[in-house]
Amino acid sequence: MTLEELFLEADRIGNKYLTRNDIEEFNQQFSKEVAEIGDLIEQQFPDTEIEVIDYSNTITKKSRQKRNQKTYRTTKL
Repeated sequence: MTLEELFLEADRIGNKYLTRNDIEEFNQQFSKEVAEIGDLIEQQFPDTEIEVIDYSNTITKKSRQKRNQKTYRTTKL
């Protein structure tokens, strides 16, 4: 039995002793904590650059030679 299977089995056994209300309360608390962690990560590692991918049909001379490859250009704002 893998570690993942053991955790799933333990969760299944533990859930037998919880009421639906207990499970919903746990899920709400868990969701709140995950959102708080996401906010902390966003504060510490803000994504300040916006990246735009240009899929227009402008083709350079080099890319004309390689017709089997898709081309796109990344622009940072």
